[in-house]
Amino acid sequence: MLEKEKVSPAKKIPLATTLFIIGLGVYLLTRFIALDKFPIYFFSDEAIQTMTAKDLLSRGLRDANGGLFPVYFENGGQYNLSFSVWLQTLIAWLPNSVWLTRGLPAFFSLIFPLSAGFFLRDHLKARFWWLTPFLVSVIPAWFLHSCTAFETALGASFYCSFLLLYANYRLKDRRWLIPALAAGALAFYSYSPLQLVVVLTGAFFLILDWRYHFADQKSWLLGLAALFLLAAPFFFFRLTHPAAFGQHLRIVHSYWVSGASPLEKIGLFLTRWLKGFNPLYWFFPNDQDLIRHQMKGYGHFPWAFLPFLLVGLLRCLRKIKEPANRTVLVALFLAPSGAALVDMAITRLLVMVVPLAILTALGVDIALSWLSDKLKIQHAPALGLALILTAATGWITRDALTNSPTWFQDYSLYGMQWGGQQVSAKILEFKQAHPQAKLTLSPTWANNTDVIMRYFLGDPLPIQMGTLSAHNDYFIPFEANEVFILPPEEFTALLANPKFTDVQTLDALAYPDGNPGFYFISLAYSPAAKAMFEAELAERLIPRVEKINLFGQIVEVTYPMLDIGEVADAFDGNRATLIRTFEANPLNLTLKFPEGAEMRSVAVWLGNARSSVKVELIDSQGMRRQFSAYDPGTEAIHPVLVDFGETLHISSLNLSVETLDEATPTHVHLWDVEFR
Repeated sequence: MLEKEKVSPAKKIPLATTLFIIGLGVYLLTRFIALDKFPIYFFSDEAIQTMTAKDLLSRGLRDANGGLFPVYFENGGQYNLSFSVWLQTLIAWLPNSVWLTRGLPAFFSLIFPLSAGFFLRDHLKARFWWLTPFLVSVIPAWFLHSCTAFETALGASFYCSFLLLYANYRLKDRRWLIPALAAGALAFYSYSPLQLVVVLTGAFFLILDWRYHFADQKSWLLGLAALFLLAAPFFFFRLTHPAAFGQHLRIVHSYWVSGASPLEKIGLFLTRWLKGFNPLYWFFPNDQDLIRHQMKGYGHFPWAFLPFLLVGLLRCLRKIKEPANRTVLVALFLAPSGAALVDMAITRLLVMVVPLAILTALGVDIALSWLSDKLKIQHAPALGLALILTAATGWITRDALTNSPTWFQDYSLYGMQWGGQQVSAKILEFKQAHPQAKLTLSPTWANNTDVIMRYFLGDPLPIQMGTLSAHNDYFIPFEANEVFILPPEEFTALLANPKFTDVQTLDALAYPDGNPGFYFISLAYSPAAKAMFEAELAERLIPRVEKINLFGQIVEVTYPMLDIGEVADAFDGNRATLIRTFEANPLNLTLKFPEGAEMRSVAVWLGNARSSVKVELIDSQGMRRQFSAYDPGTEAIHPVLVDFGETLHISSLNLSVETLDEATPTHVHLWDVEFR
């Protein structure tokens, strides 16, 4: 008889792997508990991810202009969304849910502790690498932002996987090069401030390890081809939207598009880059970041991690010639570069958590290894620390869910921007009780409020978006059953406004601290309102006169009433500043040059409105001349040139910019006037 074949017992999972999986479970659990309740706001930058993905699917994977497979998507006038929108298409076909919108990137944020753990195990040879997810779970900055749908945590997670896969390529097998490049591309396309970080990191790796790269011709040729394919969408976008990058920098008020000299810009960059390493910023509570990006009473990084971070840093510096240590140091050195293009903010700086966490975990491993060997106890200290970290994570989770609604009492535009989910539910409740009501919601309490309302109330919106400002500036009779929903600041101002009377509060929604947050009101004009409007209109029609310095002389400028900027902003050469008429269309600027001025043309910087530009001038001979140009408007700020055909000596000039598709009253925007 043939002997029965022996069946070997199933291979046991190593203890370290089991503990690592438990740590990942703790991490995920604390991300997903009450994900729709913390953070207490649901921000427009979260809602727009899903709404843009829904629009993308409804248009057959085309953008608003009909382009197939768009690379970047618009958000608040700038193209700064990319892979995060494509990711949301996985759930965009489902009913809108805060839990789903946040849950998808929260799940993908698992890439960070997973990649960091493997990096410590495989390349830094950490004995207690499995502690990584326990450590990452208690980092306050990461805890907060990995519970949102912001792109910053998604980008940082892919950046960490980029570091791991590059180290695999450098220290294990050249076949990891293309996956490493793909991970870097995902980080690049996930979050705009990471673009510079990823490019600089790749450049440093190319230079520092150039001998290794070019030792194998097949490998680097394949890598070059992959890099070309991965970068092609970006360069295609740059060719089709050449002004988008500058527009983005202007919107975020970057000094790179200011009038500063190149040397001054470099100095500002280095100053902001150095600020990214400030331990006071990282380890202690600060008032630099917006309160909605902070956990009250916590630093962005636990202060208890600081000594272990220093130990890990010293270890890597001492062994800097080893590629794995050098990789972490390069990431640490370059992480603040993207934020330095504007200024420090934790959203732009969140990628810094990646090298800080790896160095901290390395320092913890060194300390635990020493302690375990000293006490001759192999696992007890590390297991004890894992329990402590789990308890700390549980404490932070409980604190966030219980106390965060009242951590900060500023729920307005410059605070928490609370209310999207709650006021939407209140609107539906009010509409059910008052089906004839015509609701107008003020948008001033949040950014891109219309996107938030679309997310919760659907398309088309069952309400209007607007304030009482039009009723305050012009006599516009109120419609029957018209109800306005106002935040406290506007409600208080309304009560003090003599133009209105009979203000009735029909309903209200309280803030988390119990104070009134949104008022549902009806109102009427007071008997004195019409006379007040007439007097105000007469005052607004009076031209303003100001003197500015142009062509080395004091020039008198006559202009209409503005509601944004000062008239000098139109001549400062800075595209980041603008003026806007309160109501006048066209915008007329009349300049008188006491000493005369020589010029051949005028360039006017405008936006996306279809416009007519006219120049009427009187030359030194007293001759009146007229010139004009038509502007169809484009998506970004751009110059419109009015050429005189010859150089003229001018004593006075009137510049007229008219928005063609809107009548007075309307706003005319002007970014800059350049005399050439």
